[in-house]
Amino acid sequence: MSRDLSGKTLGGYRFGEVLARGAQSTVYAANQGESDRPVAVKVFLSELPKDKAAASRLVSDVQKVTATTHKNLVPVIEVGSLEWKGKRHLFIAMERLHGESLKSRLDSQPGHVLPLHVALQLASTVGGALQAIHGAGFVHRGINPGAVFLSPPTDEERQADLEAEDHIYLLDLGAATFFEGLSGNGNGNGHAKRSKYFDDIRGLAALVSELLGGVPSTPVKGSEALLPLHFANRKIPARIDAVLRSVLSDKLSHDKQDQYSSVAEFVAALMGDPGNLPTLAAWSGDGRATMPATRGTSPLLWAALMSVVGGLSFGVGYWLYLDPTPPTPAPAASAASAPSAPVPDLASSDAANSVTSTNSGSGAGTGSVPGKSEVK
Repeated sequence: MSRDLSGKTLGGYRFGEVLARGAQSTVYAANQGESDRPVAVKVFLSELPKDKAAASRLVSDVQKVTATTHKNLVPVIEVGSLEWKGKRHLFIAMERLHGESLKSRLDSQPGHVLPLHVALQLASTVGGALQAIHGAGFVHRGINPGAVFLSPPTDEERQADLEAEDHIYLLDLGAATFFEGLSGNGNGNGHAKRSKYFDDIRGLAALVSELLGGVPSTPVKGSEALLPLHFANRKIPARIDAVLRSVLSDKLSHDKQDQYSSVAEFVAALMGDPGNLPTLAAWSGDGRATMPATRGTSPLLWAALMSVVGGLSFGVGYWLYLDPTPPTPAPAASAASAPSAPVPDLASSDAANSVTSTNSGSGAGTGSVPGKSEVK
């Protein structure tokens, strides 16, 4: 198939510039029919089966998968086929997004590494979309930085919320179903002991590791070994490294049970609370319902709390500095001549420094105020 359909009108779409090229597909900016609706159309280079019934089943299978909806899945408008030079090719028409891929964002970062809190935010968001896919009974099998898209908030969204963040979308849903259908391996390559969702859990772990500067696997002495992520990024806690390694170092051996039975369990362990599954909107029962947005505590409230804690800390420091034990009374015979117990002079520099040191040592009022992380 020609890799450039720009300027052509096929399948009810007028194709424009190429947005992205891959080894297996090309994505075009296009306009849909008479409505002239702007869309993005992914056209797969592989030809559909010549058997019309087989081709129809394959298109139907991809339609079923892409019908899964979630706020972090790019909306799919249509799945169909178009004919070009006597051959039929599958296409997926999607809402046209503006922004950049996670791969592009990662390449622009110093050292090609994202901050830990941003990587965890992405893991949770992508994980929510995967839960919706798994809840519908399907798998993605294509998790990588190029399959995640970051779309900046609109002007209206920024006016409504000054802290509005990039919207995160998971792309390429349906691609694995198409290629598995072509190869006749529609049931995947799972094993009786391994969940069919393991590929997505492993893919998400590999994505997080890459965002943090790790390499999924490294050949060592003729065998696959996974080097500790700490060697590449010393800011990564050992706990997170252990969770990632527990998935990535498995090497897909068939005699092992899954470390995590669901992507929700994996993300919960990654966040440090394996006893509680995530409760954000992305993790609702069906992956679709929207729960009330959880905002960070008001800055004014945090300031008030820090002031109260700071005042309490000063009081405790002052109490510790002034020994509350009353002095032992002097014998009556020498009471008149005994010197009085020394009283610390709080105006002196030594005493003031001692009190200040005690207060600052408590750490109250000096911590950073938790805020909303933003993908940058």
